[in-house]
Amino acid sequence: MKHPYQSVFFDLDNTLWDFRSNSRKAFHILYKKYHLAEKGISFDRFDRVYHHFNDQLWEAYRESQVDKETLRWKRFYLTLADMGIPDKEMAYLLDNDYIEISKTMTGLVEGALDILDYLKPTYHLFLLTNGFNEVQFSKIRNSGLESYFEKTITSEMAGVLKPHPGFFEYALKETSSEPKGSLMIGDNPETDIRGAAAAGIDTVLYNPSATSCACYPVYEINNLNELRNIL
Repeated sequence: MKHPYQSVFFDLDNTLWDFRSNSRKAFHILYKKYHLAEKGISFDRFDRVYHHFNDQLWEAYRESQVDKETLRWKRFYLTLADMGIPDKEMAYLLDNDYIEISKTMTGLVEGALDILDYLKPTYHLFLLTNGFNEVQFSKIRNSGLESYFEKTITSEMAGVLKPHPGFFEYALKETSSEPKGSLMIGDNPETDIRGAAAAGIDTVLYNPSATSCACYPVYEINNLNELRNIL
């Protein structure tokens, strides 16, 4: 018997919007524009080092150890410094270009639109994201996701980031949803699954690579189409 949920919350990046693929395409554009090959830097290293520092800074941002502006320029500055180019001005330029390019990327996770078409007639659909307002809303609109969702809740709107319980409490209030009638679907064991569970919301871990996780979701799926077995 399927659970009678009313509200379905989706994470955006790497759950519906293909962050990994879109980010890599954006990095190819940056790599060429800033002539990094001529500086002796391989694309794979540029991509790998950036994501290493980006992940670290996002963790610091979630813990309120750095602010948004610092996160944005410093992730590129640390990347450049690691490759022997400690250029703060270039870091700002890279960040601004990356933000603008990312907004135009439209790649979605396989099956995203199909499952949203299936869910929309029956459920209240909402997006929950830690991403920055000026980026996320453009991504949602440009990739054709906007019409599926009644509301998008961002960390900037909530004043705290997932997995803080306050984020999910804000989302429940803003969407007139009850925890027991809600379901959170996301790919991140910490921000999506543990965060929602702490607020009393059932969870679905979208885990396409079947990575081992001690986050104990109510459900786990490897592709979005499997949501048809739950909803």
